[in-house]
Amino acid sequence: MNKLMRLPRNFHRTFIPERQYINAMLRFAASGQTGNYQYISDITGIPTGKSSGKVPAILDYCRGMGLVQLAGNARSAVKQPELTPFGRIVFLEDPHLKERVTQWIAHLNLCAVLTGADAWYQTFFAGNQVLGMRFSRSALEEHLLLVYDSKRRGIIGPIVRMYEDEAAFHTCGVLSEDTGIVVRQSAPIAEEFGFAYGAWILQLIADHFPKATQITLTDLDHNAGWKSIPGWNIGESHRAIDLLERKGILAIDRQMNPWIIRPRAVAGVMWGLMYEDLI
Repeated sequence: MNKLMRLPRNFHRTFIPERQYINAMLRFAASGQTGNYQYISDITGIPTGKSSGKVPAILDYCRGMGLVQLAGNARSAVKQPELTPFGRIVFLEDPHLKERVTQWIAHLNLCAVLTGADAWYQTFFAGNQVLGMRFSRSALEEHLLLVYDSKRRGIIGPIVRMYEDEAAFHTCGVLSEDTGIVVRQSAPIAEEFGFAYGAWILQLIADHFPKATQITLTDLDHNAGWKSIPGWNIGESHRAIDLLERKGILAIDRQMNPWIIRPRAVAGVMWGLMYEDLI
């Protein structure tokens, strides 16, 4: 999978990804049903209207977060969402996305180069060097206005708000804002996140380098953002890699510069282990 399929800038229609509606969409996907937006609304209780509604936005959030993929023609009015391996384990183990690890992996997926949401990609990966880990709201706005060659205010949309709202992704708290200053948290490196990060990184390798048996960490970050998207500095990235090596997920060749990694597991299996270490 090397084709760019990022969600367009305004896919969210200014709605935040409310977890109760994500749960409803996961249940719809698990049921194997198909339907247009109105039918999905009727079945799930996700509000929709004639001119606007949350169903398209929530479905797209679920796609961008790597929880579902659309079977058949994505442009068809009849939608058939199917759970991904990540979506399946979330549906079974944490269907309301309450766990920090679930929210973090969904966030990392939303920033992805190939299948995330473009505004998140531009903020958390492409804009990583420009913005850093602490920036003004106006700096984020200027960055996005420049990227999109736009003069439209309000371009930030729900990017900050979703991480401050309890109904959405406050538990992971990737971004928080105080008096116009936005602070970005790096992804926590803890034992219970090991299998989840392992699955995510193995998925990045499979998507970006499907034929590779080994890859440098530099290439993996340049192409897929394994270090930039979580916001890890050098020390944090080394701790993350050490954790994955200890878990038997990756083999590391530290004699080479940059370091070379070799997958010792496959993403599909690793997703199923994602919650194994939760206390």
